[in-house]
Amino acid sequence: MTEDLDAAESGVVVGADGSDHGIAALRWAADAAVAYGLPLTVLHARPDAEAEPMLISEPTGVLGDAVAEALDRQPDLDVRALQMPDAPVPSLLAAGQSAALVVVGSRGVGGFRGLLLGSTAMHVAPYAQCPVVVVHSGLEGGAGFVEPDGENGNPGQVVLGYDGSTASNRAAAFAFRHAEAVGCGVVAVSVEAGRGEPVAEHIDPESATPGSDTSAFHSPVIVTASSFPMVPVTFIAGSGRPAEVLLSQAVGAELLVVGSRGSGGFTGLIMGSVTQKVLAHADCPVAVLHPGVPAATAAGMD
Repeated sequence: MTEDLDAAESGVVVGADGSDHGIAALRWAADAAVAYGLPLTVLHARPDAEAEPMLISEPTGVLGDAVAEALDRQPDLDVRALQMPDAPVPSLLAAGQSAALVVVGSRGVGGFRGLLLGSTAMHVAPYAQCPVVVVHSGLEGGAGFVEPDGENGNPGQVVLGYDGSTASNRAAAFAFRHAEAVGCGVVAVSVEAGRGEPVAEHIDPESATPGSDTSAFHSPVIVTASSFPMVPVTFIAGSGRPAEVLLSQAVGAELLVVGSRGSGGFTGLIMGSVTQKVLAHADCPVAVLHPGVPAATAAGMD
């Protein structure tokens, strides 16, 4: 049995392909949907299908298994099964136009052995009209389920990579909203690019002289934080290669949030090199936002 696609509220959309990375993404998406109070739409792309996009009330095969996995993880979750008659990238981009969030595995069933980031994740992350979270297999926890453990990184926290760009301002709004939903803090990390060993230290930008470069640079994050008074925030200033600093700070994190392209990127570049590196190498889920994501979507999961 099927329903018209227009009848659905997409909520959190997750791609399902039966791969290990896809299952990890599904589990994370199910937890996130519950934390946000939104439905979960499980999407399976079938380029060989001849029908229009359809919500399926009694899914089978890969789609049926994915729905069962989501409900096993979160029994009270409102789950919809969506079959798209197209390739994964256009299917996810189309679904993302009305979604609060799109979640994908870092690689799918067709990925080459040793490939760290698959083509679907690489193409969906910078082009989707909503935030995108990329999840690697091997992550035992889900959204809000990372247990603080160890002395490295910022375990159990949302780590925000911030460089003052429009995309990172959007990322800040999403980072605080997610942290509020799952009940953790935000660690805002800025990096002065260099070639030396990664170095990071805690700072207090709120004590900086008003109007100073430090105050002006961190002001958007401080203003965003003021809208989420229940979310603790700390600031870290680093130096070295930005991707290495962010990766070291994100060890064991609940989520690493970055903009698709930083303030130093080339004009016309869709996804910067730092974002590509953290997507490929982070040991935690990575959320990517670009300047075109509406502020309401980034901050409110509307």
